[in-house]
Amino acid sequence: MADYKLKLKALFHDPIDKLLVIISSSQINTDNADKCSKSQWHTFHEKVAEHLFRYLIDECPHDDENISKADRISSALSRIVVKPQNIANESQFKKESAVDLNEAKFIDIFSGKVEDVQSPKNHKEVEQFFQTLGSLSFSNQHEKAKFLFLFLWRFLPEIFPWIEKHPADSRAPNHSIYDHLVQTSAVVSALPKPAFLLFTISPVQEFIANARKTSDLWAGSYILSYLIYKAIEVVIEELGPDNVIFPNLLGQPLIDRYITNLKLSDGKTFKDFFSEYFGNKEWFKKFIDNAYSDEKLTIANFPNRFLAIVPYDKNLVKDVENAVVNSLEQIADKVEEKIKSLLENNNLSIPQIKEHLLSYFQIYWVLMPWTNDTQNYSPDDALSDYEKLISSVNETYEIVKIIKDNPYYKPANVGSAYSLLLELTEKLLGARKSIRNHIKNDYYEGKIGSERCHLCGEFEVLDIDWNRLEESYKVKSKEKLCGVCLTKRLFPEIIKDVLGLNEEIKFPSTSEMASIGEKRRLAEDTKNQFKDEFDDFKQRIKQKNNKNLPTTISVPKLKDDPLYEIDGQWLMEENYREKYFENEYNLQISPSDYQSVLDFIKRNDINPSKYYAILMMDGDNMGKWLKGDFNPKITDTIHQKTKDALMRYSQGNDLKELLKLLCLKHPVSPSIHQAFSRRLSKFALENVRRIVEDEHYGKLVYAGGDDVLALLPIEEVLDCAYEIQKSFKEVLS
Repeated sequence: MADYKLKLKALFHDPIDKLLVIISSSQINTDNADKCSKSQWHTFHEKVAEHLFRYLIDECPHDDENISKADRISSALSRIVVKPQNIANESQFKKESAVDLNEAKFIDIFSGKVEDVQSPKNHKEVEQFFQTLGSLSFSNQHEKAKFLFLFLWRFLPEIFPWIEKHPADSRAPNHSIYDHLVQTSAVVSALPKPAFLLFTISPVQEFIANARKTSDLWAGSYILSYLIYKAIEVVIEELGPDNVIFPNLLGQPLIDRYITNLKLSDGKTFKDFFSEYFGNKEWFKKFIDNAYSDEKLTIANFPNRFLAIVPYDKNLVKDVENAVVNSLEQIADKVEEKIKSLLENNNLSIPQIKEHLLSYFQIYWVLMPWTNDTQNYSPDDALSDYEKLISSVNETYEIVKIIKDNPYYKPANVGSAYSLLLELTEKLLGARKSIRNHIKNDYYEGKIGSERCHLCGEFEVLDIDWNRLEESYKVKSKEKLCGVCLTKRLFPEIIKDVLGLNEEIKFPSTSEMASIGEKRRLAEDTKNQFKDEFDDFKQRIKQKNNKNLPTTISVPKLKDDPLYEIDGQWLMEENYREKYFENEYNLQISPSDYQSVLDFIKRNDINPSKYYAILMMDGDNMGKWLKGDFNPKITDTIHQKTKDALMRYSQGNDLKELLKLLCLKHPVSPSIHQAFSRRLSKFALENVRRIVEDEHYGKLVYAGGDDVLALLPIEEVLDCAYEIQKSFKEVLS
């Protein structure tokens, strides 16, 4: 389990307002830092960090050698700061290349845009907040460290919005102090031998595409998202949420739900405990809404892979893999329970559901150690492995080599090789996926004559009473499904209990999506009259068949509309046929039962469209973005004063290497990945849902970063697509 006291120390080895502290050193009190020997802090800002930390826990944050190692590695992960090899006066060079708060800038890593640094009005604002946190009462130090770490990881950007444009290093101001601190806490959890874990689940496209109902489409997307979340949950429990690099977890509804439910030894949850102190704060209210909103929790938002910094420990990876397998088994058990309930047969056993699910999904992962040198953490292993495994030496290799040969702080460390290690990890995963796992499928095991699933055609149909399921409207007439497809069909009901949702998930049908325009056109009186007519019709159906029509809903935008729970198909004249009711719903009715409704439709000239739109959008060149192909040049991510000093003190081969380095693109880093993922997450969770559902009468199916899948009325789809594309470009600008 995570050592949260160590992580908390790593998170505050620097003060969060570092640049302000450096320039205001004469005005800041550090009395309670005197307990830490001077050998444990080397700069004034480290002393301030200790002063602040002692409000939380009365220990020195610099008393563990691993924190110093993690700080050095984390610094190298995200910043490119070099110096010439041959300098007559090194201290003078460092003085001239340094940048204080008055001169400092923040550089956006995506656009290269230079912005003003943000910071608090004064350091007292930060200190008072730490005093408040330090006054909270916990029963033991471990719980205190865990709850405070998670609180600060989650809320620092909310409480102090300036922190995301307060650079960690004023010389290379392309990443925030928050990102540096979080990366340090992640690395310290992975020592002594940090590694990349790249984990993925497949198949994706065909699993989602095998859908007959709109809810099947959502279920396929959400199951994949949920399985990745359950895998990530293991990393959170063992190491902390900061160790997951991509997707970034900050503000993810399922992660917020996980945090709110964590319990102290006295039984209080995270939510209960911090609500006592911060319940009236807007940022805390937003957090609670995020964690308990059905609307947000049910957006399929996680991609089918994640990247984490972990210790080189295969047992951890096995736990992650087992979490996915266990989740599939639990889902299978829930499906079986649901079928038993629907068929009123508690003795029924359906092992094929579990067999089909476990056979269908394939899990692939790579655990890539950064180095075998756990003393100095040299980048030599990464450079050597790259030369052996990659046939050609590219720009990224050259950058790492130049940094290694010209380190600002000696010696260079493996953090500078982040981009090389990531590329190797990706290539190893590609090689692993090319070796397909053996899939046990009875179709290929000799049972050729068995009836195949009517939807996917891959597995045999389940041996259950399909007529009874048809009566409950879970399957269409004569439809028989395998364990995978029936899981998707029943998943909206199952996940309600798993997530503790307030309402069962329902999706508007395709006919409903086609009829949105007509519902908007109709006058309010006409809608109310139709509702009365249709309610009478439903009563006649129930009296004759002893069961109701299935309940349906429209899109969220029409929630207050009189026709919200009347499916659009019942506005369509051609559906009022005895055969239609029999084939679709196994209902026996006569023309006299529906004649009054049909007459109303004709009399009021109600004629919905028969067409709807499926909007699929995929952000351009996402792979290239993540690889860093669109990153700015290194010269655009370094402060001008630092570059000027480099030029003055460089000559000969030093100057040649420097000029070469500055002209190359900035390699990928965890700061880039996390900032990129945060922007995509905000785009997906806030912008996309708002545009699709609040502005264009649609229903969002999936929003996983750059990928969007939504159902829309045809009259809204083009405007909606334009708005989403515009929003996406703004996110990355």
